Amino acid sequence: RIQQTNMQLDEDGTERRPLIKKDKTCCQRFCQGFCSCFTGNQSKWRSIFLSGQTEPRRFCPNRIKNTKYNLLTFIPLVLFNQFKYFFNFFFLIIALSQFIEVLRVGFLVTYLFPLLFVLALTMIKEAYDDLARWKRDREVNNAKYRMLNVFGHFEQVTSAQLKVGNIIQVEAGQRIPADLVMLYTTEKNGSVFIKTDQLDGETDWKLRKALVHTQERYANQENIMGSNSCLYCHPPNKDIYKFEGVFYPQAQNRNNRDPLSLENTLWAGTALTVGSILGMVIYTGKDTRVQMNSRNPRSKAGKLDLEVNKMAFVMFLVLGGMAFILIFINGFHFNWYIIFFRFILLLSSIIPISLRVNLDLAKIWYSYLIMKDEKIENTIVRNSSIPEELGRIQYLFSDKTGTLTQNNMEFKRLYTDDVYFDSEEGIEDIRDRVYKECAARQGPMADIAERQMRGGRPMRRQRNSIIRDFITALALCHNVTPVMEEGKKVFQASSPDEIALVKFGETLGMKLLERDTNLITIQNSAGIEEIYDILDVFPFSSETKRMGIILRHVVSGRIIFYLKGAEIIMVNKVSQISQVNLNEACENLAMDGLRTLVITQKLLTEEEYRSFAEDLKKAKASLDDRDAKVDSIVEALENDMDFLGVTGVEDKLQIDVQKTVESLKQAGISIWMLTGDKVETAKCIAISSGLKQSVERFYVMKDLPNDVRQISNKLHHVMDNARNTILVIDGASLEYACNQCEQLFFQAAAKASGVICCRCSPTQKTYIVKRMKEITKKRCAGVGDGGNDVGMIQEADLGIGLEGKEGKQASLAADFSITQFSHLSRLLLWHGRLSYKRSSSLSQFIVHRGLVIAVIQFVFSLIFYSSAIPVYNSWLMLGYCTYYTFLPVFSLVLDEDVDDETALQQPKLYETLQKGRAFSVKTFISWVCQSIYQGSVIMLCGITLFDDSFVNIVIITFSALIAIELLNVITELHKRIWNVYLCLLISFIIYALSIFILHNYFDLSSIDSTFFVKIGIITLVAWLPIHVLKCFIEHLDPSDYSKIRKGKYQIFL
Repeated sequence: RIQQTNMQLDEDGTERRPLIKKDKTCCQRFCQGFCSCFTGNQSKWRSIFLSGQTEPRRFCPNRIKNTKYNLLTFIPLVLFNQFKYFFNFFFLIIALSQFIEVLRVGFLVTYLFPLLFVLALTMIKEAYDDLARWKRDREVNNAKYRMLNVFGHFEQVTSAQLKVGNIIQVEAGQRIPADLVMLYTTEKNGSVFIKTDQLDGETDWKLRKALVHTQERYANQENIMGSNSCLYCHPPNKDIYKFEGVFYPQAQNRNNRDPLSLENTLWAGTALTVGSILGMVIYTGKDTRVQMNSRNPRSKAGKLDLEVNKMAFVMFLVLGGMAFILIFINGFHFNWYIIFFRFILLLSSIIPISLRVNLDLAKIWYSYLIMKDEKIENTIVRNSSIPEELGRIQYLFSDKTGTLTQNNMEFKRLYTDDVYFDSEEGIEDIRDRVYKECAARQGPMADIAERQMRGGRPMRRQRNSIIRDFITALALCHNVTPVMEEGKKVFQASSPDEIALVKFGETLGMKLLERDTNLITIQNSAGIEEIYDILDVFPFSSETKRMGIILRHVVSGRIIFYLKGAEIIMVNKVSQISQVNLNEACENLAMDGLRTLVITQKLLTEEEYRSFAEDLKKAKASLDDRDAKVDSIVEALENDMDFLGVTGVEDKLQIDVQKTVESLKQAGISIWMLTGDKVETAKCIAISSGLKQSVERFYVMKDLPNDVRQISNKLHHVMDNARNTILVIDGASLEYACNQCEQLFFQAAAKASGVICCRCSPTQKTYIVKRMKEITKKRCAGVGDGGNDVGMIQEADLGIGLEGKEGKQASLAADFSITQFSHLSRLLLWHGRLSYKRSSSLSQFIVHRGLVIAVIQFVFSLIFYSSAIPVYNSWLMLGYCTYYTFLPVFSLVLDEDVDDETALQQPKLYETLQKGRAFSVKTFISWVCQSIYQGSVIMLCGITLFDDSFVNIVIITFSALIAIELLNVITELHKRIWNVYLCLLISFIIYALSIFILHNYFDLSSIDSTFFVKIGIITLVAWLPIHVLKCFIEHLDPSDYSKIRKGKYQIFL
């Protein structure tokens, strides 16, 4: 049994935590065990022995569960999610009322069927989606892995059976089933590459290292599980870029320990690319990083859906008003409230339940058309609930790198020793200088090392030596690894900038031959191989904005510290004399639209490095504030760096970006560029991409003090000159503006022609989108391609992700996924505009269809002494909403007012819909008036042509109603296509046949020549005036699309 360890302090002052805690009482164990069954042990540090023993003893199971329902909760949850909306709850009350005899106004099935049909469709869809999730979960949970048992043999287990403390084997190509610490790999250098695109969206491979102790032990055929080694890990958290832990080769020897960091981990959801590994499970199930970071995206509701809900509530008030009028006329007699509710039931068609079904089917149709459009190939609709939102965007927030640009870096210029070299014209000069220096001296910084050995004072270095060191730094200071794929050497890195720099170094003869965790081998311009020991690596991060590496040149023994990063960070790492040259060079390169990177170096003595390494080892072994301690030590080493120069890399624009930006601006869409780049680079991209036009000018707010008066004055200046102003603001000034005068800033920015936010963090991007939505109440879209754009994309009313070199994280989180920025034009101006216009027509027509029959019932009850009896029986009412008119009405989603070529050539057509004119109070009132007129005419004319038989009223008015609705569809169409006429013909045939099938409800003996004359009269009186009036209004005040159609097709009424 392992002995208990008391709480002590290490030599560095950090607190020792016991590896195995003292036994608890039975009551304590019961309570802890009961709670951990539900919550696991998320808040406790965990000790995991290689023998499999753990403390605490209970953890979350490794079973993945993404399903929303189970057999018991499926029906209750689906019903709750449906009836919490006014639409469905209203019809539930209506249907349930038919079980009460005194309230029954028709067949029970005719009220239940529509509701049950909607619920059935919803349940089928939910069941299908949840079944698909269950199958994916089952596939993941049943994946087979080999687990090492206590006897040193492997046994097969499923992913769901894994527990904390298990040691498993993972082969190349397999998914990592739980969070692991890598103990051993078959790769000779003790490191492997993993793919993390399903975790962080990045497509570049990541390097991971095995623990040195276990790598050597297992390589010597020793049983790992027989050792007394222990892992000590922090509680689970969401940070996928950070891990703190300690490995004790001997559990009882606390002084002998190795720090664990991110490079020793394999997170669940990643995939192994090469070799095989042994890994110890440290987090399972909901405690894994991928599960803790997974969250359901914000449920987005389209503005049209909200407007339809408001319209339904208004119609409910109209319904109550009509019922009250009938009761008022009849008088408030005994049981008047029962009669009132019966009128509510009779007039309930005013809120058509079929509206929700039709709109949902229409959304599916729009999504299908988008994904099948060959001109925007590989576009994916991930949220089919909001395709109409594509037609109402007023603000577009766009990332720069990888979105407006290709994220395809190409080296263009460099600055060193007061000289600029162009990648084309000056490349031969650089190559000659580097070759001469490589042939003359062994390794970089040879002249400085020689001077230090002679004890000479510092002198100005020769230009050839500086250039040689500069190009050598490009070949050494990076995280690029050359790998062979299909017989060709390719580079893997976390940034395309680094690959571009390494490739440029190769054009000058500095070739990267090999890299592993311990060595970097290059071939210099003179053809001589140079080998460097890797002593320490400090990876780039968005917080530090720099990357460093300490190397030892094997031949000379020189220790060199290379450091590169953004100028805003690096300017404080060099001497004051170099700071002037650094700032000037960065500004000049940025004005050419280039991304800049500052390169520095420093020669370390053995004593300096030994002292640094000892301090760094202590900091890494710390369990408290490890990152802060490590950063402090590294920053101390970064002082007095030797400035080598600045690189300028070009990020080429995406295809047809300028044309796309111009079209979107003409469509009334204000475009904001949110980028992490510097002001000068962003301004150049804005000019080249067309974001800034020739008549517009930049107004820059940069490096502002935290002074509310000065910021306010500048924002007022923007508001006064907003029409042709592009506001440019950096991240620090943006933070001050939002803190001091947020309302004023967003009001000024909303009026500007465009906005460019530079040095913008992902959090700031999300905040800008959120506040713009709240303050302006306008529809906002976010478009980006990287993981840092996910927050912005999910916060926007409409998120659009690009699949690019930064991975698929933005694409997977978005509502719509595209492959090129230029596809936005067709997606918004054609599909978006058409979807919104079609749904507006469809929803208003369906409301009209329900209102017109409610008006008929109202007039009928009004004439016949406020009697609460239905004018049409339940089967006719059911047929009216379904098989008689469904096809013609739904054919409105096939309508096109202009073709796609015209919509793209005339972006102004999009602007007319941004204000919601296709679905507005004006259009709604016009449809209400049309319904009242046509419903009244149908019933009044029917009464006039009444032949002493109630059945004659039914057949005449209902036949006229069907004919009028079919003609109304024709009136609303802009494009005459055969599909629509086929739908009209089918509906007419169905109605004609039903007259003979439902002969109990129709008087067939009354069908003669007079019958058709009466129907014709009613139809002409009800439909023709409306049709003529609409044509006359269109002739006097034609819409924009009518003007374009007339000009293009020469169509005249």
